[in-house]
Amino acid sequence: MSMIDVSVVIPSYNHAAFVVEAVESALACRRVDLEIVVIDDGSTDDSRDRLELVAGDPRVRIEHQENRGAHAALNRGCELARGRLIFILNSDDAYHPDRIERLKARLDASPEAALAASHIEVVDGAGSTIGVKHAWKTLPPWKPPTAGPYLSGLGDPRLALLETNWLATTSNMAFPSSLIRDHGLRFAPLRYAHDWDFALAACRHGTIEVVEEPLVRYRVHGANTIDEGGADGRAAMHFEIMWVVARHAMALLRSAAADEAQLAHLRELLWKSAPRFDRDPVLDQLLLLRGAAATPPPEYDALVSGDHPFRSAFLDQVGQKSSQQ
Repeated sequence: MSMIDVSVVIPSYNHAAFVVEAVESALACRRVDLEIVVIDDGSTDDSRDRLELVAGDPRVRIEHQENRGAHAALNRGCELARGRLIFILNSDDAYHPDRIERLKARLDASPEAALAASHIEVVDGAGSTIGVKHAWKTLPPWKPPTAGPYLSGLGDPRLALLETNWLATTSNMAFPSSLIRDHGLRFAPLRYAHDWDFALAACRHGTIEVVEEPLVRYRVHGANTIDEGGADGRAAMHFEIMWVVARHAMALLRSAAADEAQLAHLRELLWKSAPRFDRDPVLDQLLLLRGAAATPPPEYDALVSGDHPFRSAFLDQVGQKSSQQ
């Protein structure tokens, strides 16, 4: 298989109104040898017809599959990608014309980097700008749970990921394809936090480079996954997030600490910084069950399955409290 510079993987599901804009925004970069790999994950709207508008470009490859979820579409796209670097672009987002070139240059200049990202222009469904998200410094999805200091205050993008998913979206990810081919990274079968899990796993293989310009347009609209399911959906999302953070926390802290004293300090900051959603005992128990082994034990990974008693008990408890408010 011949290798090219960049593969842009676009997982597409029911975004007929936006998917052509997404593809064309990636094609607008003509200074890089690239391909676009679109995986339509069983869309039921007009996405297939809309994709025909860009199917004639030789740089575009479109595959259709039965609906299996965003993680499966991402994994399939990464498997097919021929690029030395892989960029992800969700079908309702769009790239700045210079994004691919800028992030490619940063990755090429930083062989130790496992991920590259940028600041984010947040737009609404009509494409109007809402604001700019400057990594972990502004517009976080939630405020830290206690008084500082926090892990994000240390200036290390990897440690900041244990406090908040400042990447915000898979559309803000670019990485060497070696993460997939040599290290076996895959997007986990999670509904809400597969991007966060992948990013934290990538951090074990290198640093994160941040280009401090808003080079991706992240669209906020009524069909965003984060808005689905009401209170039940938020509870499931909170559990996934705590499970993901606990899954990677100790390995990441150990890789960032120069000695045991610094590790102890980072652990103190973790207790203050990690997202808990007012469920301190749950996160503490997840950290305990995860343990300090390099690889999560199978019983830990099983906790996030839909019918696991631990997860079910959490969702039931949250539901009961919500109904009483």
